Amino acid sequence: MSTTVVRIADLLEDAPTASGTPPPLPSPASDAAPPADRPALTVTVVWGGLADVPADLHVTGHYQAVAPSAAELALDRAISGGQRRLITEHTRLGWIDGQLGEVTYFPCKGGTVRSAAVVGMGPMGTLTERRAVQMYTSLLGEVIGLGHVQTFATVLIGSGTGNLPITQAARALVHGFGSALRSPGPSAAASRLTEVLVVEVDRLRAEQLVRALNEVAGKQTSLRIGPQLREESSGGLSPQSAGVYALTALTELAGRSRTAAEGAGPPEGPAPQAAGGLLREVLSGLEPAVRSLVLEQLTRFADVDRTDLSLRVRRTMDSLDAAVPVRVSVLSGVGGLRWAALTERATVPERLVPVDVDLLRQLVDRLTEPNAEDARDLPDLLSRFVVPPDFQRLLTDEVTVLMELDQETALVPWEFLADVKQRSGEESAPLAVRTPLSRQLRTPYSRVITEEAAVGPLKALVIGDPGDPEKGFQLPGARSEALAVATRLSSLGVDVTLFVGAANSTRQPGVAPATRLDVLRVLLAGGHHIVHYCGHSSLDASDSGVRSGWVFADGLLTAQELVQLERPPRIVVANACYTSRLGGGGPQAALVPSLADEFLRVGVAHYVGAGWRIPDGQGTSFSETFYTHLLGTGPGEPEHTVGAAVHKARRALYGGLEGESTESVPDQRKSTWAAYQHYGDPTDPFTRPGGD
Repeated sequence: MSTTVVRIADLLEDAPTASGTPPPLPSPASDAAPPADRPALTVTVVWGGLADVPADLHVTGHYQAVAPSAAELALDRAISGGQRRLITEHTRLGWIDGQLGEVTYFPCKGGTVRSAAVVGMGPMGTLTERRAVQMYTSLLGEVIGLGHVQTFATVLIGSGTGNLPITQAARALVHGFGSALRSPGPSAAASRLTEVLVVEVDRLRAEQLVRALNEVAGKQTSLRIGPQLREESSGGLSPQSAGVYALTALTELAGRSRTAAEGAGPPEGPAPQAAGGLLREVLSGLEPAVRSLVLEQLTRFADVDRTDLSLRVRRTMDSLDAAVPVRVSVLSGVGGLRWAALTERATVPERLVPVDVDLLRQLVDRLTEPNAEDARDLPDLLSRFVVPPDFQRLLTDEVTVLMELDQETALVPWEFLADVKQRSGEESAPLAVRTPLSRQLRTPYSRVITEEAAVGPLKALVIGDPGDPEKGFQLPGARSEALAVATRLSSLGVDVTLFVGAANSTRQPGVAPATRLDVLRVLLAGGHHIVHYCGHSSLDASDSGVRSGWVFADGLLTAQELVQLERPPRIVVANACYTSRLGGGGPQAALVPSLADEFLRVGVAHYVGAGWRIPDGQGTSFSETFYTHLLGTGPGEPEHTVGAAVHKARRALYGGLEGESTESVPDQRKSTWAAYQHYGDPTDPFTRPGGD
């Protein structure tokens, strides 16, 4: 298909943000001719997948502390040899600084991608056109300095999951590359670089990019923009772009039909009668009265400038696993909460929401183990009180939501976020019930990457009711949950190690008691992919800081005892009751973030914990639903993601226990679904090790 067939400019670009955009940079003026011994650099737009286009070097952009998605994730998969992805793990552990223009290189396992790198884009929500120019200048200067690279492949950094329209990002690329090529130096003269491939997987956006680069390049002599689109077999078409192409074809048919009716000369393409008949055939499924109105309006619609069009495609629940999540950053700052958002289509720059700390603390307290009235009325207040108005539209049921939080904002029960109630009084289910919602803690620590066992059976360690009954820490419900979870995991083909009850409690026949020493012995031996804990948790403060962990009859087991783990569990699930209090308000809300912080620190990828007491039966229901969805895929079926499994379990609790009507669920249990917090990447599929 020629790039001139469909002329649709920036149909799918988001409107400028409420904060405004900086004044556009002027069109590039002609620059000095390149040295005689160095030809102009060719920039070619390629329709295809980045990792599938051969080049000496492959580069994507990288926001600070943002897990890879889209092209960066595809590159990550292409260079990673095991279950754990290199760029993703380096991001999770804070090993990629991501400062604007900083280039980080990664080893490759071989194949089409021989060498890979990411260039820093700075913090999410801060990329402007001027900063993008600096980034492109730094990137090309770095590649030129390598000396041996002849071709490198990249994407239009800052547009796919950035806050720049295609035209602005293209202008930044031309300015930045031009600046790097004009920089004097022996490395530039000796560079072998001849071509940059700008890869776009979506056909319509690729066509828009070809035109944008050609329009903005002007009289540049150091850059030559390829006038035609190069096609690879790995290209695709988004639902939005497919809709634009289909609508274009329909309006062209309508235009030909009207031309025939007015007696004008036949346009190019099918004969007018054939076009009219084809259009009626396309619309034949409509009622006759509706069909005539559609034909009338469609012929008028053919005159509309297509650049005024915008299409939005809703996702089905079945597509949530594969969708790029909306990433929302909520960090505490001077004067309020600092918000930013990164979506599949755009970045929303940072917003500051002034928040009274005392009011927020009161709201957190009342939404932590809330009564029925607070669980019904306060989520709307939470959404109105702390969420910027232009962020409301991002929090929908169309895509997974990943919230980046610090230790302060992690105290807020974000799972209660809901659509702001309309005057009609209509209510919808909370966000975390409608779509997967997960958390990520922003922490300063790092951890040596450890690999999971690639072969052998899937193994789980289940611990139930380990507290001292003589101190009032016995939990019969936790004991029942541990037994039920062990049974369900075994039925799903998992090799289960089970510890139930303290040594001085009533013993479970055939089951070893749960002591700190025995649990630690099994954990440090390694090989367990899942750890499930049912019991009490403790949160204590001292001069050395906050110490949290799981309560055993013989002491507190914290992540500190697990620092020697060579292979930490992939998932930790904790239905843990709160036992200790701190001064200063809202200590119970701090329990799960503190525990998650401890376990993520030692390399656990996912921590799922309950933020308050879980009534008997509800913890078992959540856990059984979670593991069934996570591990119950059949042969040849794609693995479910951890975020989708948590979402499925929340939905099960939101409607009551299986087989139990909502009306029969006691009030104190109706908000239990919101107690469960998931820390980790919601899009991470749980892949079983081979050889089981």
